[in-house]
Amino acid sequence: MSRVPLALRQGVLLVLAAASLAPLATVAAAAPAPVVRVAAVAPFAFTAADLAAYERGIAREAQLVLAARERGRTAKTPAERGAAAQGEWEDATIPGGAQAAGLPLARYRQVRETLHRVLSTLDFQGKIDGPQEMDVSAASPEMKRRLAGDPIAELAPASQVALKARMDAVVKAYVAYMTLVAVNG
Repeated sequence: MSRVPLALRQGVLLVLAAASLAPLATVAAAAPAPVVRVAAVAPFAFTAADLAAYERGIAREAQLVLAARERGRTAKTPAERGAAAQGEWEDATIPGGAQAAGLPLARYRQVRETLHRVLSTLDFQGKIDGPQEMDVSAASPEMKRRLAGDPIAELAPASQVALKARMDAVVKAYVAYMTLVAVNG
């Protein structure tokens, strides 16, 4: 048996493998592209009761942030200051907000996340008197599309009605919280 270098044997195997797959590639290229249907996902729907719960929850989160800041102010060690700073993070305050809201944690997170997206968009658009602002010329294309739309129109119809009915109170709670955490107020 003659000795064929390993690299040559591997090269021959690759050529043979590619040749055997060539007819499959031709068939695949000639086949029409499959039709992919994506089911429309309904937007998350919240109720007037969820909005009242959000107001209680976000107020509690603000209290937790202030308490963490006070712990940081009076901390004696770097570890205590670090722990206090972490106490201001959403991961630390959201569970307390959910408890004060009287909602399961997952539901509270969903309500909060949905409202914060809508309200931050309105804030950046200048449609509510909030603490956030943005140089739109420096925004990403996705953010520019977001700011060009109506965030309330993206909500489920019942959620639109509920939010419009409680808009003043929800905005007040949101602005107080965002002033505290985004502006360090």
